[in-house]
Amino acid sequence: MTIAAAPTSPLGASTELADAATASSAATLAVDLGLVLAVDVSSSVDAGDFRMQMDGIASALRDPSVHDAIASGLHRQIALALVQWSNSSSQVMVLRWRILANPVDLEAAANEIENAERHWQPGGTGLAAALDYSTALLQALSVTAERRVIDVSGDGEDNDGGDASIARDRALTRGITINGLPIIYGSRYLLNYYHDQVIGGPGAFLEPAADMRSFRDAMLRKLLREIGEPVS
Repeated sequence: MTIAAAPTSPLGASTELADAATASSAATLAVDLGLVLAVDVSSSVDAGDFRMQMDGIASALRDPSVHDAIASGLHRQIALALVQWSNSSSQVMVLRWRILANPVDLEAAANEIENAERHWQPGGTGLAAALDYSTALLQALSVTAERRVIDVSGDGEDNDGGDASIARDRALTRGITINGLPIIYGSRYLLNYYHDQVIGGPGAFLEPAADMRSFRDAMLRKLLREIGEPVS
């Protein structure tokens, strides 16, 4: 079930989600988790890496264990959106908010993600702006979510004028948890950067991928932890 149209900006998200809620009574729904997958598609990610990320997320959503995890929750459903981000002025919601409650829902989301086109602008890595955009989407979510989480993945630090730790703190003050999937290629620095400046909130954790080839498996592990009850 789709519950909102894709916004062109965080400000636009609020109006469109509110309109969708009025039209479909989405506000009466409750979910165990509102989850934004925020995926780095910046200049450091080539076309092959982009496809590995979209295919990896789609494959993870199709894994039967994801449906089992959703079915074990109080409300037996979650809300999911996917954002592609690149520089500080480029964030695009390519999967609008969907309710995922059964294998049909998961297949529909997976199909849309694996066929998504790349939306990006050349330049730096705008991680902080991606966190702010994702926070705005969760603030505008028109269903009641027991937990709200940003799942951010990327292969670099913010180098486009933002401060990820400040954006993270803005999310935390709104009761949002941020988890990280850094694609580290052996970089201890990036792992520490995500730990110290990106993740935060109740049950926050890192699920690093060694490289793009291991992205799918890391995403599956991450989804299962996020859908399940967080560990303090």
